[in-house]
Order: sequence, then structure tokens, then C-alpha cells
Amino acid sequence: MEQKKLKWKDVYESNKQRRFCEVTGIKEENVEIESNSYKVFLKRKYIIIVASLIATLLIVWTFRNNIKVLLMVLAFFAIVGIGFFVFTYYKFKCLKDGLYVKFGFQQGKFKYDKIKAIYLSKYNDYSFLLPTRRRYSIVIRYEDNLNRLRELSFPNYFLTPEQTAEFLNNFVIKETQEEKYVQYERFKILKKIGKVVLVVLFLLFIIGTIASGKM
Repeated sequence: MEQKKLKWKDVYESNKQRRFCEVTGIKEENVEIESNSYKVFLKRKYIIIVASLIATLLIVWTFRNNIKVLLMVLAFFAIVGIGFFVFTYYKFKCLKDGLYVKFGFQQGKFKYDKIKAIYLSKYNDYSFLLPTRRRYSIVIRYEDNLNRLRELSFPNYFLTPEQTAEFLNNFVIKETQEEKYVQYERFKILKKIGKVVLVVLFLLFIIGTIASGKM
């Protein structure tokens, strides 16, 4: 019988408790996960190249009468494209003395006693209160040098559900929830609500300013 393919929803549902449970260690060393857009590009290079050529031709056609603007637009998209490849790359590896993290041009190591949780999240700083249907993020919650809780979020764009589940399950967690993490999650929700309110107020201010200027 063919094995059912693992879905992101399945990984998320089976790891919900990790958000509130503290990490106590790892099961095995050298378990790693890597988000590498270049490998995806190599697998689908012809589709991506054709799409890029079509987009470039459309831009050239649109701005063909203004070479200066054309070059600026092409340079902008080139910088965005390079930045996308660089800043969507990351790698985590469970070493004996800590979790190795490489992100873009930066790399470092978190000692396991500083890591408080590693989990899969539906939310990030850009989605506000709206859950995404397909996009998730791996979140590393850690304690900084001032004993404050911090989080780093990494999108799942170039990961598979299988490798993500294997990586998450390599961390040993407490069976009971920590109340301070429950409170921390509630605080994050309040922050998201605050952002939504500020954005709405800003938009209303802009609309009001435009409307009053026309009157």
C-alpha cells in the first residue's frame, strides 16, 4: 500500500504542543535541515528561466522609450532576485554543544540551555492575524543575555514536510506546558492586534486627509 504523503497541516497539528513546552535536549546529533532556493532553481530551471525572460521582455517593452527608467527597473528586480536567493537560505544542524544556525551571510550557535522552544507556526510578523493556508514558519524561541524571550522565524518556502517533521521531532521537550510561554503567546497576539489597529488608523488618517483636501 502506498504511504500517504505528509502534509504541512499534519506536521503543524502534530507539533502544536511544542509552542508551549520547553526544549530539554536532542535525541541525535547531526540532524539538520536546509532551505536552499538554488537547489529548487536547478530542479525547475527551465520554467524559471522562461518565466524570467518573459517578465524581462514585458519590462523592456513597457519602458522601451525611457532607457534610464528601464535600467533602474531592471536593476531593482535584479537586486530583489539576488536578495531573495540569499535571504531565503538557512541551515540548522543539531551539534553536540548547541544548535548551529546559518542564515544568509550570518551564522552562529545557540546553546541548548538558551533554546526554549522550536515549533512550526502559521503566523509571522507580516501575516498579522490572518493564517496562511500553505505557508508556515519554523520558529526558534530563545533567551537572550538579559534573560528576555526572543524569537527568530524562518519561512518554509524551500522545505518539505517530511524533513521538517524529522527535525522538530529530534528535540526532546517537557510533557507539560509552561505557563510563561502561554502568557508569551497571548502577548504576541496582543502585539499583532496592536499592529492591525495602527495600520487601520493610519489608513483612516490618509483617507481622511485626502477627503478633507478635496472638500
